[in-house]
Amino acid sequence: MTVNRESKQHPRAPVQVASFIYDPEITETEPPDHVTAIPEGPQSRSMTALLKAEWFLERSLYFGLVLMGIGLAAIMFVQVLLRYVFALPFVGIEELALLMGAWFYFLGLAYVTRNGEHIHGGIVTLLIKSPRKIQSIRLIMTLASIAACLVFGYYASKYAIFEIERGRASSYMRWPKGLWSASMIIGFAGTIIYLSLQAINQTIDLKTRLSVVKKG
Repeated sequence: MTVNRESKQHPRAPVQVASFIYDPEITETEPPDHVTAIPEGPQSRSMTALLKAEWFLERSLYFGLVLMGIGLAAIMFVQVLLRYVFALPFVGIEELALLMGAWFYFLGLAYVTRNGEHIHGGIVTLLIKSPRKIQSIRLIMTLASIAACLVFGYYASKYAIFEIERGRASSYMRWPKGLWSASMIIGFAGTIIYLSLQAINQTIDLKTRLSVVKKG
């Protein structure tokens, strides 16, 4: 008998779409949930205070994404009108599109990391059945991701500071190129913050699992 069973691992808002797993014989349990930067359920007092402070960062990222997304769509629409209706293309719109696209991309990088909506590899859960080992590997991967973001963020920041200090400007509109490069700094900084929160939550989850095993 084969069935589709609804997964317990639902994506966070604003996705809100139920996912399904395929288990031919329904003999194996689901792998443990991915522990994200924002834990669910009751939290300690210190974590609750931290999450309240994080709310302002989340709102800033969210409204930044909405603003850049709407702005990008609007200028593309205006460019189509100028080019094909009025035959008066404005080259500066291409620079604006790159500016908004860069901010949309790097703000999105931090936002999806917060919600755990980025692509996850599933091969670990096929080879390893122990929930503690799976969560341990996921913690290692989170720490490796933090290290990678620190390296890339360092060089991105170095490049952005270089452009700002040199006073480089865009080719057509003559805007400071630092406006474009600053998106990388904000994006990597937000991603590192959320990966660090995720690593903390994963460590707490592992300690909880180990204490349950010892009690058992």
